Parts: sequence; C-alpha cells; structure tokens
Amino acid sequence: MRLTSFLLLVATLQVSASSSAQTVTYSAKAVSLKKVLHAIKEQTGYVFFYDKEDLKNSKPVSVDLKNASPQAAMEMVLLQQPLSFEIQGNTIFITKSEKPIDIMPVSPPPVIITGIITDDTGAPIPGASVVIKGTRKGTISGPDGTFQLKEVAENAVLIISSLGYITQEIPIASRKQFNISLAPDVSALKQFVVVGYGIQKKANLTGAVTSITSEQLTNRPVTSVSNALQGTMPGVTVTANISGQPGSDAARIRIRGIGTMNNADPIIVIDGVITNLNNLNNINPDDIATLSVLKDAASSSIYGSRAANGVVLITTKQGTKGTPQVTYNAYVGKQKATGLPDFLPSWQAADLYNKALVNEGKPVRWTDAEVQKFKDGSDPYKYPNTDWLDLFYQGIGLQQNHYVGVSGGSDKTQYAFSLGLFDENGIIKETNAKRYTSRLNITSEVTDRVKVNANIAFTNTNKREPSNPYTGDFTQLVRQVNRISPTIPYKYENGYYGYIADGSPMAWLEGNSQNKFNNYDLIGNVGADWEIVNGLHFKPSLSYVMKISHNKKFIADQQYYDANGKPTFYQGPNSVTDENTFGNTVTQQALLDYTKSFNKHNFKILGGYSQELTKYTFDDGYRKGFLNNLLTDVNLASTDGQKTSGYSYELALRSYFGRLNYDYDGKYLFEANLRYDGSSRFASDHRWGAFPSFSAGWNIDRENFFGSLKKYVSYLKLRGSWGQLGNQIVVGPDDVNYPSFPYYPYVLQVNGSQNYTFGGTGATIAPGISAINGANPDLRWESTTETSVGLDAGFLDGKINFTADYFRKVTSDILLPVEVGAPYGLKPSVQNAGAMLNKGWEFSLSYNDTKGDFKYDAAINASFINNKITDRHGAGAKIDGYTFQQVGYPVYSLYGYEADGIFQSADEVKKFPFQTNRTSAGDIRYKDKDGNDTINTADKVYIGNYFPKVTFGINLGGAWKNFDIAIFSAGSYRCKNLYRRG
Repeated sequence: MRLTSFLLLVATLQVSASSSAQTVTYSAKAVSLKKVLHAIKEQTGYVFFYDKEDLKNSKPVSVDLKNASPQAAMEMVLLQQPLSFEIQGNTIFITKSEKPIDIMPVSPPPVIITGIITDDTGAPIPGASVVIKGTRKGTISGPDGTFQLKEVAENAVLIISSLGYITQEIPIASRKQFNISLAPDVSALKQFVVVGYGIQKKANLTGAVTSITSEQLTNRPVTSVSNALQGTMPGVTVTANISGQPGSDAARIRIRGIGTMNNADPIIVIDGVITNLNNLNNINPDDIATLSVLKDAASSSIYGSRAANGVVLITTKQGTKGTPQVTYNAYVGKQKATGLPDFLPSWQAADLYNKALVNEGKPVRWTDAEVQKFKDGSDPYKYPNTDWLDLFYQGIGLQQNHYVGVSGGSDKTQYAFSLGLFDENGIIKETNAKRYTSRLNITSEVTDRVKVNANIAFTNTNKREPSNPYTGDFTQLVRQVNRISPTIPYKYENGYYGYIADGSPMAWLEGNSQNKFNNYDLIGNVGADWEIVNGLHFKPSLSYVMKISHNKKFIADQQYYDANGKPTFYQGPNSVTDENTFGNTVTQQALLDYTKSFNKHNFKILGGYSQELTKYTFDDGYRKGFLNNLLTDVNLASTDGQKTSGYSYELALRSYFGRLNYDYDGKYLFEANLRYDGSSRFASDHRWGAFPSFSAGWNIDRENFFGSLKKYVSYLKLRGSWGQLGNQIVVGPDDVNYPSFPYYPYVLQVNGSQNYTFGGTGATIAPGISAINGANPDLRWESTTETSVGLDAGFLDGKINFTADYFRKVTSDILLPVEVGAPYGLKPSVQNAGAMLNKGWEFSLSYNDTKGDFKYDAAINASFINNKITDRHGAGAKIDGYTFQQVGYPVYSLYGYEADGIFQSADEVKKFPFQTNRTSAGDIRYKDKDGNDTINTADKVYIGNYFPKVTFGINLGGAWKNFDIAIFSAGSYRCKNLYRRG
C-alpha cells in the first residue's frame, strides 16, 4: 500500500505475487574458488565479473549448499575470503574487500537457535543466508523462512542476508528464538550505472553521468516519463509544455542548457536502440529498470553525431529465473482547473465599457437601466451574466493508469511481458488521451558462451480534441473563452448560441468539429553475446523502429442566428483533412569488447560499427462540402476543391566508434572515446566527422594516506573531461512548406506547383517545377566542444552524498539559414553560421538513514546555467515574432517594449513621443529608447528569456513498514514567460 504526495493525492494499488528465485546445491571440500564459482554459474546462469588478480590470494573453499539462493551461496563461499560481491541483474561483480575479516574470540558453551526470516510485509524469505560471524558455519532458511543452527556460542553474532535486502548483524545474547525482518535494499543497485554500450561501477566513472531509480519514476503519477524527470537531476532542465491538454503535455528536456539554435532535444536510447524524445514518452514507467543521463562530452561522445544535446539511456526490466511473478499496479486521480482568471460580472463589464467609450468621445453602449438588468438578472437572455469558464471547464478530469507484468523463466531462458493502459480525460469536454503499451523481453543461453536476446515494444497513442470552423484548431477555443464578454448569452431563449464576431466557443465545443490523432509505434531489437575467449565478447544486433500516424481533422460548419431566430452569419463549409505518415529506421550494429587485468592494471576496450537507414513518407487529402456534420469520411464529400499533397525522404548514417577504459588499482582512472560518423545530409567531401573525448578521475579515498579519514569521508573522487560532439540536424528556411529540404541541404531541390503564365492576353497557365531553396555543397558538421570538472563525495558511511560539477560548452558551426538579399532569387541556403556558449554549475546533496522500521531520505539539486550567442556569421539580429537571436544575448530572447507608466491625460499623450493614432489616457506608456520622438520597432529591447538560469528540485521520502510517502517540489528562477493578449 502506497501513499504518495505529488501536488495532488493519488491512491495507488499494488498487488504482487512472487516466488523464490533459482537455487544452488553444491558440496565440496578444500577446492579452488574458481571451481566453486564455475559451479554456481552452471546452476544459475549468472555471469561473474572480476579481476583475476583479486582471486590470486583466495583461500580453498569448503561449502555444503542445499537449495541456497545466489545471494546466500555467495555469502557462504566468500565468508573467509578477502573479497566482496554485488549482484546486478544476472551479473555478479566480485571485488577486493575493503574491510578485514572479523575473527570471533573464544566463545562460551554453545546453544541451539531457531528463527524465521520475513520481509517487511511479513512474507517468509526462503534461501536467506544465516552465518555465524567470523566462521564458516551457517545455514539457509527453508521455504517457510525458518532456520536452525546447532552449537552456537552465546556471544556469537548472526549475519543474515538475502538478495535484494539489507544485511543485518544480530548478537545472540543468550537468545534462542529469533523473528528477523529484512528491509528491501535499493542501495546495491546504485553502485553500477548504465553508460553508452555497457555498464560501469559508479566509483570508476570519469564523466558526468546521473541516474535515478525506477521507484523515483513510478511513485509520481504523471502523464509521461519526461514529466517524471522534473527536479530529479542537476543539469537536466525539464520545462512543462505550454499546454496541459491530454496528449499534448509532454515536457521539454534540455541537458546543460540550450546547446544549439536547431533542435536541442537529447537522444533517447532504449535497450540499445537509438530513438527520439517522442518514444521516451511512449514508455510505461513501470517497465523501466534503470535511467541514466549522459551530460558531458566525455560520457556522450561514444554516440558522436547524436549526442551534442546529451543522451538519456533507458534499460527495461528483464526476466528472472524461477516460477512466474505477476505484478499489478494501478492508480486513479482527479484533475481540476485551478488558478483560473476571476472575470468581472457582466454589469461591471458593461459599466466599464461604457466609461471607456466616453473616454474616447463616443456614446455609451448600454443605458443605466440596462446595466441594472445585468446586475439584478431580471432578463437573463438579453442581459445575462455568463460564466464562460464554468461552462467551458466541465470535463470530468479523470486520470487512470493500469499495469500488469509477468516475468519468470528457466535456467536457460527468461522472459518479461507487460501490458499497460493510461487514460486521461481532460478538464474540458471532448479532450482525451489514451496510451496502450505492451513489451516483451526474452533472454536465452544457447551455450555456455552464447546468449541471445530479443526485445519488442508496441505502443498505440490516441488523442482527441474539439476544433472550430474559424481557425481549425483547439487552442482557439481556449483563447475565445477567455476573451468573450459575460454580457454575451451562452444561448438565447430560442436555443440558438450567442456569439461575437469570431463565433461562440461553446458552439464550437458542442459541435462536431474534432481532431483525432492516432499513432502506432514499434521498437524491436534482436542481438547476441558470443564470448569468443575469456574476456572477449562479440555482440551483433539488429533493430527496427517504426512509426505510423493517422490524423483526421474534421471541421463542422456553424450557422448562427439572432435572438429572433433569423440567420446571421455562417462559418464553413464543413471539411475533412486525412493525414497519413509512415516512417521506419533499420539499424545494424556490431560490438567487440575485451576486458583484461594484470597486477593492478585493469583494461576494457570496446570497438563498434553501426549503420542505419531511415525512410519516411507523408500524404494527405482534403475535401469539403459534406451534406451534414455527421458524415466525416473523405469519400463522402464533394470532389470540387479537393486537394492532395505529400512528400518523402531518406536518411542514412554510418558510424565507427571505440572506447578505452583503464584504471590502476581503482585509484587512477582514464577513459578515451572516438566516434567517426558519416551522414547523407552532407556532400561527400564533408560527409565524415570525428568526435573524440578524454576523461580522467582520481579516487582519493583509496589512497593509503586517506585511511584515517574513512570514518568520516566514505569516498572522495575528482574527475575532469574534455570532448567534442557533432550535430547533423538542419533547420531549413521554411520546413513547413518544404519539409524534405533539411534532409538534402547540399543539393538543389525542385518543387511542384510552380506554375508559369504564357501568351499575353490569351494567357494559359502551364504547370511546372523549379528550385525554391538554395543549396550549399560546402556544408559540414556542427560541433560542440565541452570541458567539465567534477567532485563526488560521501560522508558518514554513505549517509550523506554530495556532487558538484562545472562545465563550459561551446557550440560552433551551427547549421542555420542565413538571410540573403532579394537578387539571390531563392530562399537562403543553410550555412555553418553560428556559435553559442553554455556554462554553469551543478550541485546535488542527499541524505538517507534508517531508524528501526522507519527509513527516510532527502535530496536537493540545483543548476546555474548561462547561455549566450557568440557568433551569427556577421548577420544582425534575427527577429521571430516575440523572440530574437543576437550576439551577446541568450538564444530565443524575449523582445518587446519597456513600459514607463500609464498615460494619465490626453495632454500627456500629446507631449509624449508618438505611439499610435489610437493612443489615449489609460494606455501604457513605453520608453523611447532611441530618442527619435517616435515609439517604433527600434525601441524594442531584451526583456528576458524563457529558459531558466536557475533550476532546483527537492525530493523528500519516508517509509514505515508497508507505508511510504514521497514529497516532491521543483522550481526555476530568473526566467520569464510571455502572455499574449487578445
């Protein structure tokens, strides 16, 4: 049972059925440790990861294991060894133990002890290890969690451990009966971090990599994974979408600032498959096992041309050996509109409107008697007090999520299968979003040296929204309902809608105008892992990503009438637009990695090749003039005025990459990466780009001189990195009308519908094609160079953890269309014509502790980021609506007039610099920045930036037995939003 506080209260039902994991049965006397490990590997399929040098000083092993869990077996095997271990997934990592082996003193007369071991829910834990500290003597708990030990000294100490639980040490103290409850242990999972094409021990990381647990995702009842990341990691800025509409509320993710004037989205890698931000939001959070973010160039450069804006790595849950485990999670929540504007009642709106007319020298609109009717409600049809927002926000706002997962398998093959449903009804009627998810992961051991795996995920997302015949979109309804006067009736007495010049938002909402968006996403991946010789692995894989979309936009026509029932104006005709897209990406990949250690030197080398081909097609059809608003299929409308359009493109990328990891005795760390990418977006002479990186780290706490500080400082590491990343994404001069241009920017492309007139007075129109956009065969890769330094520290045996990073990221040769003069005759070509700088600090601090059955934790993180454009290829400011781009200012800076008060009189208006012919008392007065006695565009100035310079997150949690609570808060500082009027 879980209680979660996250801005709204959501009830969560969690039901699970579990069974014991695979077991080990093995008996031997005085055999080598390697032989015992091999026996465990044969029985469990677990893979061992260790330095051979660490096993040189191992002692002969004598054990008698019967139906022991892997955790218990390893506890018994390594009991008298100078080694420690951790289990991550199906891999057991063995390292040198940092603590000496305790030897028990001579004990008093022995006794017989019995007990039962349970989890925090009271369920028995079979296969748990019960060992007498300082000896090889121990036992395993049975299927019912019970155990018995004979001839135990009264002053002995029991060590109780089991995979996934916190190990306990319990003094015997003359007791003979024990009821032992083990708490879940998530800290062990934090010791290894997913990185590009592999995993690394957190202690050996030299780059800036941040990760969060799956619990941090699943305990937040949000609509998408991107929203769940908000406030969890420093340097990862998650800003909410401008819309809270179901299906359109996915967040925007920026890693270490806005790194380009192109698309600044990070790439998403799901189980090794490279994809985009849309697929991140298609994942069910319950399917995620680990999520890591590669923030700096050193950790990201292995992905080369994709990684200039950071990388989000996700691995999904895999199957486990044993009988099937079933998990069901669900939550239901209710949403409600808050913070709505408090509009004036109709009588005050009418009174103020009259006064405004008088101030302009015009006659009043309503008499005093009519204003009184607005006030007393005596004639609600002619003189209403319409609460438009109350009418509009009548959606049920119900949100629910359901998840079912099944996992299990044999010694050779494991599986994990899940189904999910997310359904969100908006707070406005007819707004809804649904997401159906399914996933199947399979791993199988074909031979001792060959494993195969397959992952496939299918997602269907549907979004529905009302539309209108005025602009054809949903946002106009929201705009209209906030600007229509309360003096306008919702409906007249005759049942017809009241309206203004643009129409009625309620007529649109209650009509049949609807936009429906249906998306079908498939991500599949098959691969193998062949251990050619010890330490050398060959890993080929083939992945397929497919996206199919079908969007249908039906616009119903609307006839308006006056209060007497006479037709007034008409919005129409009714029409439908059918859009269909199909895109797929096929990726072939091969990896070769080798791990070798000798003495205290540890090496790991990775080499890889990948090639991908993307194809995309789009087509749509438009017809109008249906017989009524109930017919919506395109074939039922008139062919008169019908339109069709479409386009397609292909994109290819070939890559070679490699990585070298080295460490000496775990103290001195070094990593080097190189990626060599070739993209079809560039001409052959500039097609290839090389992206290197280097990083180093020093684990100071492992130095001999640090020993006296270990009591207070658990770990201390310094790290630094330098690297380069690439970007091939192009933004064209007009991607809406010429959507295929960004994929072939180095060649002239011809476009249809370029008609020409021949023949003077008897002119005829000849259809034709021609080039529209300029081409640039000298176009080359956009590049990002980043330098980063960091500090990681832990205190009081890991209860307090602190991380600090400083980074400086320079992006140059940004791919941009540069303004050209009219004589050029074409739209501007894309050039390497810009540069920008991002620099800043990142901090995180966390604390966790346990007091009996109560566990609690707190974490805060903060980022301070400065961004500015440093070059625009000699061009001046580029103004785009309310934003501009100019050297010395942040990208997408807000642009506008600076207010200087309010005009108090007509005389003051005359004396002040000219604004408009309509300026009068009561209007805002703006500063004349250039002193030319006229307020014009030259007086507009930088008024802020929507991207926050400071972001922070606070996460608090507590748990007591079967109850837990989580509180989350995130915020930003030094950012501005733009609110447009009208």
